[in-house]
Amino acid sequence: MTPLLDFAANRRFDIILAGRAGIDFNAVELNCRFADVRSYTKSVGGSPANIAQGLQKLGLRTGFIGKVAGDGMGDYVIATLQQSGIDTTGLLRDQTGARNCLAITEVQSPENSGSFLYRERTADLLLEPCDIDAGYVGSARAVLVSGTALSQSPSREAMQHLLDTARKQDVRVLFDLDYRPCGWQSREETAAFYEQAARKSDLIIGNREEFASAGWDQVMDPSQERAMAEHYFQQGARLVVIKDGSRGSSAYTDQGEVVHCGVYPVRIRKSFGSGDSYAAGLLERLARGHTLKEAMIYGTACAAIVLSGAVSCSEAMPTLAQVQDYLATHSLSGS
Repeated sequence: MTPLLDFAANRRFDIILAGRAGIDFNAVELNCRFADVRSYTKSVGGSPANIAQGLQKLGLRTGFIGKVAGDGMGDYVIATLQQSGIDTTGLLRDQTGARNCLAITEVQSPENSGSFLYRERTADLLLEPCDIDAGYVGSARAVLVSGTALSQSPSREAMQHLLDTARKQDVRVLFDLDYRPCGWQSREETAAFYEQAARKSDLIIGNREEFASAGWDQVMDPSQERAMAEHYFQQGARLVVIKDGSRGSSAYTDQGEVVHCGVYPVRIRKSFGSGDSYAAGLLERLARGHTLKEAMIYGTACAAIVLSGAVSCSEAMPTLAQVQDYLATHSLSGS
């Protein structure tokens, strides 16, 4: 067990993830505008679902809490996660006719890729507090909550209930900021609800822009990272991790440890998915009791593999053997 987050032992699941499980349509034609793309492949996406699939590939026992459409799209999401080995006991089907969240990706160039998001009143945002099973939550060593799930009610209240339920059962809380502008009414609203979740979290992870959206505009200046981390430590957090793209990542602990990690130079194929892969690698190592530095290096390797891999988020996530091979054959830069 890692002394850093002190995960409980002897639980059915290592990590249960909560939030959206959507569908990605990934462009087959690369280096062109969306208007010129003619065909797509599909995969299960959404940040928490991506991380879940990444963790499962790395050998952790994972479960999922969320809501999908009560149609063929929802069936596809559930079947795909189950085939990956992820427990879907907590992943419910909507009965109101709501659609599944959807992302359509494009890769105009390796440096310019992104997605068109469809998230208006989607099924994942209709998860309710009564949908959260306390026994299921208590069967995990940790739960990961996605910030996007806080953007609208009733999902917002469901996540808050999940956080409270986890803390009552000695389940570590991992808060992935996962900021998406759609769904939020204002930056002030985002900051307020992120702050509420952060107060109940052991680990907070996000990229620099996401922390700025959480009310810490000053963190765009790296010299202000420590002040932000100290604020979260005063609220009860134990670890703050800041992802910073090509500049690497930084982590701060409530014990005063500061760790910086560089990147693996890589030929980028597309830019999306690497942050989720980083989170999967980091959390897998922490859950197995490795040091913070080891976990950050592992997460960085996972991110590099996704950046240069398949044009998909979840399907590009590496296995344990792939990461170990990558670490043995590549050198870290800037650390």
